[in-house]
Amino acid sequence: MVMKFEKYFRPKTLDEAIKLVQEFGSDCKIVAGGTDVVIRLKAHMLRVKAIVDISAIPELKNVEIGTDKAVIGATHDLMSLSRDPSLCKSQWEIIAECAGHVSSTQIRNRATLGGNNCNASPSADTTPGLLISDAVVNVIGPNGKRDIPIEDFFVGPGKTVLEQGEIVVSFTLPAQGDRCAAAYYKHAIRGDTDISIVCVGVRIGLDADGTVNKARIALGAVAPKPIRAHAVEDLLVGKKLTDDVIEQAARLAEQSVTPISDQRASAEYRKEMVYVYVKHMIREAVAKIG
Repeated sequence: MVMKFEKYFRPKTLDEAIKLVQEFGSDCKIVAGGTDVVIRLKAHMLRVKAIVDISAIPELKNVEIGTDKAVIGATHDLMSLSRDPSLCKSQWEIIAECAGHVSSTQIRNRATLGGNNCNASPSADTTPGLLISDAVVNVIGPNGKRDIPIEDFFVGPGKTVLEQGEIVVSFTLPAQGDRCAAAYYKHAIRGDTDISIVCVGVRIGLDADGTVNKARIALGAVAPKPIRAHAVEDLLVGKKLTDDVIEQAARLAEQSVTPISDQRASAEYRKEMVYVYVKHMIREAVAKIG
């Protein structure tokens, strides 16, 4: 089907992009990779007057890996991100790992970290990695800049807290600490090309004696938005990860979600898979610490 919109803009600066978004208001749509927007335009599910393509703005593609933080530009494509040597060898390597699980090779070559999260899909693959890394969404708009914790960014399916005219420019990841590692699993019928039935991200930090000093558990495709399992995290912190503690954590994670049944899986199956993969990912994260 033919896409219908009146104007297409590809600004080279953020200032230009912000002015365009202000000019057209709700009658424009921001795109970067376009892997979701183009489909909706072709299906006439989305009708706007103007498309503002922000993929040519240089600073939105930057990846800066430091000792105390990492900053990843919103329009950095997921394929490059999944293979970035500096990111893959850093304390934030889980972001690269999650990026490598998004759909097919062709999609990853176009899709961006910003787009994957601005779509606000409950099953987005990069979101659990950002959640367990305490990421902050860096936003700029007509009223200036603001920083939004990733957990507060999502409102519901397809909905975020972004206000009219705001553009996501980057994601900032704080230092994760010593003896800390993360793991991610995507459970889908046809592997990465399919939408997740359940996805689980886990980050564990350990003291020298093996006591948990940090726990982050993120779950996708089991709620209207990606979520943190705070009760499970609270259970783990201050304990040593015995088989019994890991079992308790996995069962609590299962009990804490109320997923829906749909064409991919029943609610009961999703709950069981939360139990299975939370347990496995805790063990995998700990194994990475050594």
